[in-house]
Amino acid sequence: MPRRFWKRKRYFLWCRMNVLKFLIDENISRSVIDCLLQQGFDIIVAKEEFPGREDLKLVDYAYHEDRIIITNDKGFGFYVFYQKLPAKGVILFRFTEELPSLKITALQALLTKNPDKILNHFIVISESGIRIRPITG
Repeated sequence: MPRRFWKRKRYFLWCRMNVLKFLIDENISRSVIDCLLQQGFDIIVAKEEFPGREDLKLVDYAYHEDRIIITNDKGFGFYVFYQKLPAKGVILFRFTEELPSLKITALQALLTKNPDKILNHFIVISESGIRIRPITG
């Protein structure tokens, strides 16, 4: 079997054993949400479930529900690193061009190459790459 097949199979097995759950912030496009839904991830969309809710309350909700926050908002970094609020993980998009296709491609790369480094990590995805930093608390 080709190496790519085994890598993909290992990823899907990992996802089944450790289901990643996401809380999608209001500023994430529908195409990114649809991509995650098509891949079978457990997601909650803040825009639909908690319209207008403060970021601070979203951090608290995500932590208690074991959800990783996906956002474009740098404010979540403030809550996690400076205010030391507990979090199960944050994926922050920092693209200069807000193209959903760029975000989807980068997110899929993260999910396939580093699935074990998503939970309990603060991840910044930009044009220059993916930076992963553990959340200590």
